[in-house]
Amino acid sequence: LSTHDLIAWLSDNGIVDTFLVGTEGMREMLEESGVSTASSEPEFVVLGYDTEINYEKLATASVHLHSGVPMVASHPDMVCPSPNGGLPDTGAYMALFEATTGVRPSHICGKPNKGMILHKIEELGLDPSNCAMVGDRLYTDMEMADRAGVQGILVLSGEATREDLEGSGLNPSLIVDSVASLA
Repeated sequence: LSTHDLIAWLSDNGIVDTFLVGTEGMREMLEESGVSTASSEPEFVVLGYDTEINYEKLATASVHLHSGVPMVASHPDMVCPSPNGGLPDTGAYMALFEATTGVRPSHICGKPNKGMILHKIEELGLDPSNCAMVGDRLYTDMEMADRAGVQGILVLSGEATREDLEGSGLNPSLIVDSVASLA
């Protein structure tokens, strides 16, 4: 999960006091790792996918950002695919905060950072060129595959289309209509 990458980044940088815009599950993960998520004097505003978002979280985070607190995000995905169309994801919240405070994250964890996949590949003792990343987003999934040196398998049943691929500079190893096509 991108939250694991975020926790590693916070730990590597000695960050323990944050204000979280994220779900209760994300809060629990951060708190269990020793990161305070409701600090009145946070070192960072932490932004994650939040299906429980409310105005109080947005307002409090905005006040912190206006006062110079930097932001870190768990991942850059703009939309979360759903049967009813794309729903706002962390990238959309980033755009909201940039529009209202002028602040962009000083760091974005998760995909497309190659460490998101390489830590597991290395843990398993595998050669990255013998591994594959299956995903439906060009700017996260396929970009990470490219950066990590793994095979990229683009699935067209989610966000990306063949038209999006044109001019993207990315060249997935395989393009399929759905994950079922891989069976």
